[in-house]
Order: sequence, then C-alpha cells, then structure tokens
Amino acid sequence: MNYKFVKEYSDPEVGRVLLVKSAASRRISIRVHPADGVRVIVPRSLSYDEGLRFFMLKRDWVIATIAKQKKKISEAVEEGKAVTLLRDGAVVNTLLSEIVFRRGEEDGSPGTASVTVKTEPIEDVKETGRTFLSLDRPLFRKVLTYSGKLPREGASELDGLLRQVLVGVLRTEAKLILPKRLAFFASRFGFSYGKVSVKHNSSNWGSCSARGNINLNLNLVRLPEPLCDYVILHELSHLRYPDHGPAFHDLLEKLCTDNIMRLAGNGDRCVDELVRKINASRSEHPVHRTLERAMKGYRLV
Repeated sequence: MNYKFVKEYSDPEVGRVLLVKSAASRRISIRVHPADGVRVIVPRSLSYDEGLRFFMLKRDWVIATIAKQKKKISEAVEEGKAVTLLRDGAVVNTLLSEIVFRRGEEDGSPGTASVTVKTEPIEDVKETGRTFLSLDRPLFRKVLTYSGKLPREGASELDGLLRQVLVGVLRTEAKLILPKRLAFFASRFGFSYGKVSVKHNSSNWGSCSARGNINLNLNLVRLPEPLCDYVILHELSHLRYPDHGPAFHDLLEKLCTDNIMRLAGNGDRCVDELVRKINASRSEHPVHRTLERAMKGYRLV
C-alpha cells in the first residue's frame, strides 16, 4: 500500500519509525515488519503527535516484538529457511544453483552497484540421469562478484543492494522452473488454467484468481522440491475448489500423495524426512498437512 502522508521519527533503540496517515483507519495502530520496519498508522483526523505518543506507550511492546522477530529469523537462517545477511562469502541455495557472493576490487566510482555473474556447471543431468531437483545438489554455481566500493561488509545498505541482485537471479531461475512444473502437473492431473505469472510477493507463496490465472512467488525456487510442488498443487486445486473446504483438502491430499510417491526413493534427504513424518502423522490428511507444516518458518526474500 502506498501512503501519501508520512513523517519519520528516529528512536535510539528501535531505529526509524514511520508515522503514516491513513484515511481508512479509525484508530491508531502499530505494525512491526521484519523488512518494512515499524509503522504507526494514524487516522487522518488525528495528529502525528498523537501517533507518536501512542508509539511511546507501546514502545516496550515494539522492542519485544522486534526481538522475537529477530530470534525467529535467526532460527530460520540456521535451518536454511531464510536468507542470511548478504555479504562476502554468503551462500544462497536454490533448486538450480549455489549462489555465492564475493567482494571484488575497488573498481569503478564510489557506490557503483556493479555486479558480475559467473556461472559454472556442477552436474550434467544428461550424464548422471538425475530426474529430481535438490537444494543439496545444485546443477550450477553462480558467483556474484560486486564492486569493492559498495558499502562496508555487514552494512544494511550493502545487504539491501545485494538482495535486489539476488531477487533478479531468483526471478530468472523461477521463470525457467515454475511455469514448466505448473504445466507438468496440470497435464498430469487434467487441469486447465489461464495465465501464469512469476512475481515477487511479500506476503504469499502463490495465488489463484477467479479467472483461473495463477501467480507463483519467485522464492519458490528456494524451497525443497516437494514444498515447491505443494504450493503449485495447492493453487491448481483452487481451480476446482476456490475455498478451503473438505473437497479442496481431499483433492489436495490426493495430488500431494501422488507427487510424494513419485519423489520417494530418489535418495533426496528432504523427501526421506518428509515421508518419515507423513508415516508418523495422525492427521486426516497426513501428506498435505505434513507439507503445510514443513512450509512454516520459510522466509520470503
């Protein structure tokens, strides 16, 4: 959402706090987002000072919320479910590539955001015969070398610049992978959809419109293959059942069961672990519920 009326307050511990006027709001509220920061939403009828006073009353809660979010992000990074601070030596794995960040020489003018990408093949599936994709077994290594005159290592400014570069790489890979996987499953299970778009959404992994158009998040290529497939199958299921009623869950369970059986036995560590959890599940829909739980904790870039 774009806001026209915004003022900024700098808190010594919280950092930047945006005071945002909103005609749609009837009361003051505070939003704390890991990427977007802290926003105080102020009704148009009230003053910015009233919004700031409300923030001060809730300041301890904001600080505690930020600490909880940082802890969750840290845990997600350790589990490989979130992208760490991007700097020299940082590595991001996708279904296609191992993406490595390297700081180059101090070439170019100060602050020049020049980045070169060198792609090196790791495995030729035509020779190995592998039929599945795995975060543990990338097909390529992409070395992203950035100018040494960019901000210092560990700076949020550098991380922000490199994340923009990373999004571009993810978008390219997602456009190679996701439409093909969607078409594969649609053909396998007899679905017909409209347009497919690869987007950089900040709040969902995918969506299906009433017209049968499907949007897929470029971050899906950062998920293990069964979870990437789960999101695609979820959206395809909405072509027949737009809600999340019993019929939808029954269909999704059927599709996910077929897919996990297709992937099982290929030697992928993630698939083996998911099968173990599925066999131990007591859910009415053990396969898709296990996949749904496995999705939790993954963070969008």
